[in-house]
Amino acid sequence: MSTGIFGLLAAPSHDQFHRWQGRSGQWWITTVFPLFSSHITGASVYVMVRRDDTGRAHPLYIGQTSDTARRMEEHLHDKVLQAIRLGGNELHVHLLAKTEAERFAIETDLRNGHNAPLNRQNSAAVFGGLFGLGANYQNQQHQKSLLGQFVG
Repeated sequence: MSTGIFGLLAAPSHDQFHRWQGRSGQWWITTVFPLFSSHITGASVYVMVRRDDTGRAHPLYIGQTSDTARRMEEHLHDKVLQAIRLGGNELHVHLLAKTEAERFAIETDLRNGHNAPLNRQNSAAVFGGLFGLGANYQNQQHQKSLLGQFVG
């Protein structure tokens, strides 16, 4: 059994699937993985999620990609660390979209239906407000040292 924060982030969810409703009213089925999942191959629409103590899922970031493993690796130094700071612990992946246009439409539907804080540009939730922007460099240095604990 893993201990510490990495153990929490790598722990399997109790639910294998989760349904997200978009602004259109359409429901989208996702497979639930730990937040640090880099083995997922293929194209997807994905949601970085904070699952709270009551079992409720809160979307933190919604995106789409042609290569999920590559995109998660690209996000490791920014969106994943920001998600961790907001309590992120799961990655929900929709794998049923057949084309880039379909993935983009699903991502847009989900983003318009949910207030995911990491999708907002220069969000106060992410950067600590206007006056917190100057401290962003310090946060980046802290993130690098935090990341070293996970991968090093």
